[in-house]
Amino acid sequence: MDAIIGRYRAQIEETGIVLKHQSGICFDLLPDEALGILDFIKAYRQTLVVMERNTEKLKSIVLDSQYDER
Repeated sequence: MDAIIGRYRAQIEETGIVLKHQSGICFDLLPDEALGILDFIKAYRQTLVVMERNTEKLKSIVLDSQYDER
């Protein structure tokens, strides 16, 4: 099964998870490495949510200021 996550294509293979970036960089994660990243993301989930909200607010401010200049 393939999935697109941002700029990465993720696929499950026999050896684990493969993440491929559109630039050609590829990460081949063993199951324990993938689970380790999952644990890390779970631990910092709230921080990531706040970061995403701040990014969306910043994008909104930039877009609003671009329209004000016109």
